[in-house]
Amino acid sequence: MRELELVKEIILYVGTFGLVYLFYVVFVLSRKSVLKKFPDSKNMMYLKIKYGIKVNEKNVKSIANSVFLANAFILSTTVYVVCLFKSFILGIAAALVPLILLILVMYHIIGTHYKKKQEQGVKKNV
Repeated sequence: MRELELVKEIILYVGTFGLVYLFYVVFVLSRKSVLKKFPDSKNMMYLKIKYGIKVNEKNVKSIANSVFLANAFILSTTVYVVCLFKSFILGIAAALVPLILLILVMYHIIGTHYKKKQEQGVKKNV
């Protein structure tokens, strides 16, 4: 019986992740007009201010893809935590802390990765 519940939870998690990421790919990454607006989004403003990341036409799709993968992971994990509780309100309250922590950790990983990548690019050009 427990194995069946575990399979359902895995399907919920993977399904949520897949749907969210697919939504980002279809409605943002595949549309050039929407992708052009991405450097002005709140996500990118945070990365620009905190980590000094510079966005250009070469790296915008790569950074957007990283941000969308992180967002899909964050949202699917949050949905999973909410579903662990029988009470929806309690689930929302319990998911708030992991949500904030995941946002901070994932954006820190993305920011430091692209900051190092840009620093290596500058060293190669010198």
